[in-house]
Amino acid sequence: MKIKIKLKLYVKMLILILSTSVLIFGASILVISLNIKGKAYENSTEYADMASAHNSTIIQGYLQKFMNTSKGLSNILLSYGAINDSSRRSDLQRAVKSVLAKNEDFLAVWTIWEPYSIDELDSIYINVLGNTYEGNFSPTYYRTNAGIELESLSTGPLYQGNYYTIPKETHRQTLLEPYYYSYEQEKGTEILQTNMIVPLMEDGDFLGVVGTDASLANLQEFSEKIKPFENSYAFLIASNGTIVAHQNSGLVGKKFDTLTYQAKTKEEIIEELRWKGQMSFTDIDPLTGENSYFTMNQVVVGDALEKWIFGIAVPVSELNEVANKSFTLSVVTGLVALLIFTVFIYLISRSISRPVVEITKVVQQIALGNIDQKLRIKANRNDEISDMANSVNRLIDGLNRTAEFAKEIGEGNLDSEHQLLGKNDHLGRSLVDMRESLKKARKFERRKREEDEKQSWVTQGLARFGEIMREDNDDMARFSLNIAKNLCEYMQIPQSAIFIKEEEENKVYYELKALYAYGSQKLYDKKVYEGEEVVGRSISEKKTIYLKDTPERFATITTGNTNDPVPNQLLIVPMLMNDVPFGVMELMAEKPFEPHHIEFAENVAVIIASTVSSVKTNIRTAQLLKQSEDLKDVLSQQEEEMRQNLEEMEATQEEAKKRENELSAIRDSLRKITMMAEYDLEGRIIRINKLLANAYGHAPEHMVGKFQDAFVTQDNSSRRNFLKFWQEVAGGVTKKRIHEIVKRGETIYLNETYIPIVEDDRVDRVLNITIDITNKVKLDKEITQLMNKVGELKNS
Repeated sequence: MKIKIKLKLYVKMLILILSTSVLIFGASILVISLNIKGKAYENSTEYADMASAHNSTIIQGYLQKFMNTSKGLSNILLSYGAINDSSRRSDLQRAVKSVLAKNEDFLAVWTIWEPYSIDELDSIYINVLGNTYEGNFSPTYYRTNAGIELESLSTGPLYQGNYYTIPKETHRQTLLEPYYYSYEQEKGTEILQTNMIVPLMEDGDFLGVVGTDASLANLQEFSEKIKPFENSYAFLIASNGTIVAHQNSGLVGKKFDTLTYQAKTKEEIIEELRWKGQMSFTDIDPLTGENSYFTMNQVVVGDALEKWIFGIAVPVSELNEVANKSFTLSVVTGLVALLIFTVFIYLISRSISRPVVEITKVVQQIALGNIDQKLRIKANRNDEISDMANSVNRLIDGLNRTAEFAKEIGEGNLDSEHQLLGKNDHLGRSLVDMRESLKKARKFERRKREEDEKQSWVTQGLARFGEIMREDNDDMARFSLNIAKNLCEYMQIPQSAIFIKEEEENKVYYELKALYAYGSQKLYDKKVYEGEEVVGRSISEKKTIYLKDTPERFATITTGNTNDPVPNQLLIVPMLMNDVPFGVMELMAEKPFEPHHIEFAENVAVIIASTVSSVKTNIRTAQLLKQSEDLKDVLSQQEEEMRQNLEEMEATQEEAKKRENELSAIRDSLRKITMMAEYDLEGRIIRINKLLANAYGHAPEHMVGKFQDAFVTQDNSSRRNFLKFWQEVAGGVTKKRIHEIVKRGETIYLNETYIPIVEDDRVDRVLNITIDITNKVKLDKEITQLMNKVGELKNS
């Protein structure tokens, strides 16, 4: 015979819940602790990754500053075409120096141009500071303790360094590999530096390069301060493997190959960074011998192909130390929580069974439809049993509210509110949906009625103004006043003004034809031009302008009583027909204009524009008919005068043609026997005859289009004198000079006369008439020699 042991409810709960909870809670503590340990290690590596990414961005920004400066300077240099040849090199040289002066952390700023790319004057600038021994433009400014200096002339080969060949071949920005260098040429002053170089490209052609020099010592100091963990360190490696920054300063300037890793080769690291931009791995540190976590990021400057590597190394033992601490803390915390949980389970199980029977009885009554408030349960506890009691009480209250809500809807009170028992309260939800449907139907009916009333108001108003347009349309003043008055009356606004388009002396303006305010016409003269004030802006934009809450000064007319409100709602509507303005309506109200008011005003404006257009067309037609009759008589009188003038003009033209043929023959003769040339105001040869070209030793077709100073100057001094001479000629002064030319070992003397040719009161070009006076000069010299000999004979 089996003996059934009857256990109380709280004992059963204690045995079942506590035994199950202990097993599950203990296993959970172990799993969670292990996860926390793993997560702590993962968080540490993520922090190292974030530190590497953040600091690589700072280094990239430091280098990008130099590259951006080079790019900005390239834009300035490429505007060389806007600078006169005479000052182009000096102006651009000052721009290069200015960039270095404004950036105190720059070592140097420089640019190198291809031969004859910046101008055609390389032969003049050979061995001139700021240029090379070939004459091409190549200034380099560097910083010293004494200030900013211009690098002296170089005697080495040109266009061969990586700083020039790489950007020339790739047509891309270049981050030069690190190198030791000093502009002061003193031993021990070399520093590790790099260049940020930008190619000078114009229409796809390579003109040269511009670059800035940056010291890498700052990056070494910056890297030494980066320690996300106590024993971690940072390093920076250039694209060619040169170590730029490292905690071991002795490695700076050496190759990355001196550090060998077991897990990754140098090529694998560079390849993975090239595709991902970031990588990490765990390996033995070749410097410390510890198992360390390495995280690396790519440093990209501009669109340069050269990518540098920034990384941080952290000992794995330091990462595990944080994880072990988290694991121990989580296990201890879990065991203490398990003990507390056991005590609470015991106490809770004792208190659950007592109120369960009472709650069960109340639920049975509710199931029978009894929702009397007397069934409410007193809940003085703050636990699940109390929640059960409160839920039963809320159910009783909710069912009572639902019954009352249904009663309100039945009586037509659609504004009555109802709180649902929960998201699954289907009865309450159905009642609320029914109420909302009834409210929407009532609201739709009200809105439809209001819209019909507004549309009816607009339609009736347009019909009314259609009749008004037929009245007084032969008198624009009365017509405008009638419109303004009816607008005030129909729209119930205090003020309205009508501006009509007028034209006087080819100037279009808009004249105030009528101003109606507070029940009477107001006399006010005003003209507005397109674009002026708000009225003019509405005309130029061809759209309605509505200004709310305008200042009191916008109201032109007031009642004079300080207690009366001042209109502060301004509506400006242009009168347009086929997008052409014929006038403007200005309406002012004390209350805001509603959309149907604006629609009405815009439709009325179209009707007015059509009427004004017709009226103006009729008036213009009548004026033209009158003018045509007056002109008919005038034209008949002028016809006889024109006939006489034509006869005189024919005789004058025959005489002018005869003189023109004579002048043409004279010009042709002069060109054959006289050396001549014509120039534009900049000194460029427009045409030159063969006699003068032969004197210079060139063919005419080879000289046309070139500047005169290229043939008449030999050095900077003679060039400056000629430019000064030319400025006077271009200013309208006729100038003469004797010019010597050495041709095939023989000196030729030319007497040149430069004559400004004036057309339409300004100098259009310059004519040069040249006479070969070589024989005269030689004869003068011979006479002088003979005179000297005669004097000597007399003395002897």
